Formats: sequence, structure tokens, C-alpha cells
Amino acid sequence: MFRSNIAFLAAAAVLAIQPVAAGQLEYPQVIHTRYEAVDQKAGGHFVLWSEREKIFYGLDQKLFPGARFVDITQVTPSTGSMTLTYVEVRTVGSDTSDYLYLTGNVRFRVSGMTLKSSNFPAGGGMMPGGQ
Repeated sequence: MFRSNIAFLAAAAVLAIQPVAAGQLEYPQVIHTRYEAVDQKAGGHFVLWSEREKIFYGLDQKLFPGARFVDITQVTPSTGSMTLTYVEVRTVGSDTSDYLYLTGNVRFRVSGMTLKSSNFPAGGGMMPGGQ
């Protein structure tokens, strides 16, 4: 009986495995995220790295005022192309936003801010409210 169960499980495993074709990625790919400061009066910290350059917001209130919100849009136009990144930053002391346009590898770090919106799929940790 033990051998018949093993034989049945082996046959079921072989028959259950079906080849699956990978889906094609659709281009352009657009990733949009928005962060807002927890404390709107003090603002949050935002650091952006592009190649060897660093851009700071919130490091020092006089030199680099805190950010009220950061709106990031990253676009990959086609397979193998450079990523285009558009960043809008509104600082605490200004009614006008700063706009940054970058290409290539862009990384950023935020603190004192919460994720308010994102078009990432659910379950990846990049949705508002930890969904």
C-alpha cells in the first residue's frame, strides 16, 4: 500500500507540472510614488543619489529645508533603455516646487515621511498602509 501511494503521488506530480510561458513586459513602464511629511511644519528628509551627485532636503532647516511632499515618476520607455526620473519636491518654506529631471540609476531615501500613493502591485510593501 505504501508503494502504491508513492506511485500515485509521483504520477500526480508529473501530470500536474505544466510548462508555463513567461508573459511579455509591456512598455513604457511607469512607476509613480508620492510621499508626504508626517509633520507638515518641520517637513521630512529626502536624499536623492544620481551617479556621484547627492541632493538633500531636510538636512538643515536653513540650508536644506524639509520637504512637505515628494512626488516621483520613473519611466522606462522600452527594453534596455535608460530610466527617466521626474521628481517634484515641495519644501516647507516655499509655495513653489522644485523639479528634478534625471536619467540613469537614481536612488533615494526618505525619513519622516509616509507613503501616500503608489502604483506598485499589492503585496510588495510599496502600497500605502502596508498593504
